[in-house]
Amino acid sequence: MQHCQQSKLARIPTPVAGLALAIASLGWCLENAVPLAQYAKWTSAWIAALMLLSLALKFIRHPRLLRDDLAHPVVGSVVPTAAMGWMVISHSLGQWNALLGQGLWLLAIAMHMTFLACFIYHRAKEFALHHMVPSWFVPPVGLIVADVAFPGGAMRPLAEAIFYFGLLAYAVMLPAMLYRLIFCQEVPDLAKPTIAILAAPASLSLAGYLTVAEAPSMLLVGLLAGIAVLMTLLIYVAFLHLLRLPFNPGYAAFTFPMVIGATALFKLAHQLQIWGMAANDIAWITHLAQLELWVATGVVGYVSLRYLMHYRPTTASLAR
Repeated sequence: MQHCQQSKLARIPTPVAGLALAIASLGWCLENAVPLAQYAKWTSAWIAALMLLSLALKFIRHPRLLRDDLAHPVVGSVVPTAAMGWMVISHSLGQWNALLGQGLWLLAIAMHMTFLACFIYHRAKEFALHHMVPSWFVPPVGLIVADVAFPGGAMRPLAEAIFYFGLLAYAVMLPAMLYRLIFCQEVPDLAKPTIAILAAPASLSLAGYLTVAEAPSMLLVGLLAGIAVLMTLLIYVAFLHLLRLPFNPGYAAFTFPMVIGATALFKLAHQLQIWGMAANDIAWITHLAQLELWVATGVVGYVSLRYLMHYRPTTASLAR
């Protein structure tokens, strides 16, 4: 029985952390469109926490699997999504107990920084341009999730430093990533779902900036919003091909970019209100945010269903 439980734990795919991140973020984002009295946010946070705790238990029982994942050029870049998921959960926890929420937020940042250091170490040892895939944005730029979940207060300088670090990393990496995707060999099929991650960094940067900036720059907001919408539209087109790929755990990469895109647009609409922009412009952004939210809900639901169908216990495994 113990061996069976261990083998089940070992089968939990590391990219499920990205799906947990998307589920936690989706529940929070839904509160912008539907009056759910925080129930969606709390429910999604609990589901995500259970998923991430299962993954943590896997790595505690099988530390070799974590070492192997961190050394892998693709999987190693998605391991930090576990820390990003805890950052989002910390915001829900903070509504119940501010001290515990801030503690989890700081712990998740420390966890992410550790994974980032491991990623840089392994990639510096074995760097090859053709190894680059869009999930490489996750370790440095994904840290900006901490800004979206920023609890406020005395931690603002840390949150601002995180934002500018992530933004600088995105500015440096984007040209290199586009060069790799256009001029180098094709991304392997198993890693192709990571192409959807191209839609995330600009949206995440916009959402993080509008959360922590006390006086946001119209120029920076406009630049990030333009890139975010363009990248999201490109990925919508890419979905026509990506969703035809055979299922693999990398499908989780489809989810969070859609959710954070909707989150960024809702935050943008709110900022436009603060700036006193025309009501028609605000309404247009809000409708776009709602459309992207329902697309995100469909994508997260679809990927969750595929995960459940693929990893559900079989009759044979239950018999054992």
